[in-house]
Amino acid sequence: MYGSAGGGRRARDRHGSETRVGRNSPPFVITEATGKAVTARRPNSRCATGFDARPLIALHRALPDRAFDTVISRPVGLPS
Repeated sequence: MYGSAGGGRRARDRHGSETRVGRNSPPFVITEATGKAVTARRPNSRCATGFDARPLIALHRALPDRAFDTVISRPVGLPS
């Protein structure tokens, strides 16, 4: 049932990751943030890490939930 949908999404993901290489955060940025959170004596409950984290948080605050879901789902290829 989901086999054909997943295959198309995987192809889009591979293509999208190649075209957005400069916009993606390097893996070590996420790894360092995770390491700090795990070893912290009093870790924060949330942490904005990565290239798009802060703009997405601001966008989520500014938009209604349905509009934000539409914005997030379009690049991934999900129906809005």
